[in-house]
Amino acid sequence: MILTLAILGGAICLFLIAILAAKRPFGAADGGLLFWLAAQGGAFGTIAVSTGIPEFWPIVWLSLGQFLLFCLGPAQLIYARASLSRPLDIWPQIGAMAGVATVLALLPLIVQLETRSGAIIANSAPRWLIFLPLVALLVSAAWPVMVLHMARQMRRKLKDRYSNLKAIDPGWMEVWAISSLIVILAALLAVPTSTLDIWPVNVHVVALLGFQILQVAYVAHRGLTRPGIFLSAPASPVRPAVDIAAARADFEAVKRRLAESRLFLDPVLTAPRLSDEMGWAPERLTQAFRIGGETSFHDAVLSARLQEMERLARDPANVRVTTLALGLDAGFGSKSAMYEAFRRELNTSPAAWRRLFVHK
Repeated sequence: MILTLAILGGAICLFLIAILAAKRPFGAADGGLLFWLAAQGGAFGTIAVSTGIPEFWPIVWLSLGQFLLFCLGPAQLIYARASLSRPLDIWPQIGAMAGVATVLALLPLIVQLETRSGAIIANSAPRWLIFLPLVALLVSAAWPVMVLHMARQMRRKLKDRYSNLKAIDPGWMEVWAISSLIVILAALLAVPTSTLDIWPVNVHVVALLGFQILQVAYVAHRGLTRPGIFLSAPASPVRPAVDIAAARADFEAVKRRLAESRLFLDPVLTAPRLSDEMGWAPERLTQAFRIGGETSFHDAVLSARLQEMERLARDPANVRVTTLALGLDAGFGSKSAMYEAFRRELNTSPAAWRRLFVHK
């Protein structure tokens, strides 16, 4: 069973590697994903060799497999950073992988190890060794957690800027990161159960291989059904010329609707909701902002909220009202959101703006 699952997982990875390697143009994100698939396929391969040819240095192969499993996190982070246009920061990842490789190389010299059913077993191990797999797995979880945070952060920003995220939605990376955390959790649970001898070792290995194959299958599904991940994105169809006058008229209509309905006071206002209020398709709203107003939904809403803050600050009844309270009344959902808007739009802080305003 273990050998069959390992061969199946390795074959899927090889198939996906062949497809991805033929992609043109081949960018940094593609390199990160290829690295992840190669590490995942290599881990499957090491288990297949150690169980299929048990006399062929299994401890060496399984140690290599553990190293490749650790490489999955850095590879996933490299892909996410490249696809989200973030700095790659490759050297910290290389340093972490070099450290793990050193530990795995020295471990057989310190502890008596043996292999069983595709797993490394320690005999007469010191007590501190019990914590080594736990620490290693917790450290490995840092990379998918970073990917999850970046994907969610980017998704929130894109939802503010675009009314339709179908072609650029990074939400699939959230699922990918969560699946990585599930695999790590499954491995984490295997440590106490194996220590207490609750389940046989082969049950742990089969479960982990099954989770890993499901994760690879999900990545394959997203990559083969969404252009731009595994395959070159199709050429964009020729679009009809945009009616600039109509787009400008739409932009003026949006501004009037925002002023009349004061929807910008809602801190969770989104572009899809505004397009529904206008009775338009999401593309029409995006075109109104981008072409008609040479701005974006996000910037237009920020501008409306800043104008509302100025109106509130001019009201003598609000002389003793704090700047934060004015910002919340103007539609900013939090102190950080208000500070970010002032820094971005006015290049100052709310407090400095309020002092200058009162002085005038």
